[in-house]
Amino acid sequence: MKTVDVERIRFSFGESWTVVEKWDDCRLYREGIHELDGTKAVDIVGVRDGDLYLIEVKDFRGHAIETKRRQPSELPLAIGCKVRDTIAGLIGASRQSGEPWVETCARLLLDGKRRIYVIAWIEDPALRAAEPISKRQVWQKVRADQLRQRLAWLTNRVTVASPLDGAALADVIGKNLPGAGGSPA
Repeated sequence: MKTVDVERIRFSFGESWTVVEKWDDCRLYREGIHELDGTKAVDIVGVRDGDLYLIEVKDFRGHAIETKRRQPSELPLAIGCKVRDTIAGLIGASRQSGEPWVETCARLLLDGKRRIYVIAWIEDPALRAAEPISKRQVWQKVRADQLRQRLAWLTNRVTVASPLDGAALADVIGKNLPGAGGSPA
């Protein structure tokens, strides 16, 4: 099992995941496309069952003002740009690095028979566990539809998920780390 910490949430990926990399902290990203000013990256790149997953994590707990400003209009664009830049970075890194996991991701990007999934894992203070599941589902559907519009050029397999969902992403568990939900340290 591989674990990745993002925004005070620990993600544990089960055995079905053959690749799990924290892309925005990866040396290949940092020394590669990140050198271009303004380039962004998704948090996690993964491969499961031969399909590519691009996972962006946003934890707005403790950031109520930013949450209201960025949602719903700005967030889909920001995530869409991170996906775009990640794809460019993976392709570039595959040409330069010789790292098998990067070559696997690049190959999957180019294989029209393989699926590409974009997961926006959003923890939002407006959706507390006490909220009815129907309200959370509507909220997630609206945001997924907005993000799907931004990513129509790449895939329609777009999901907005949250740790509140339980099984939002197969064989992945998200748990809060100490300090989660508060202001940044």
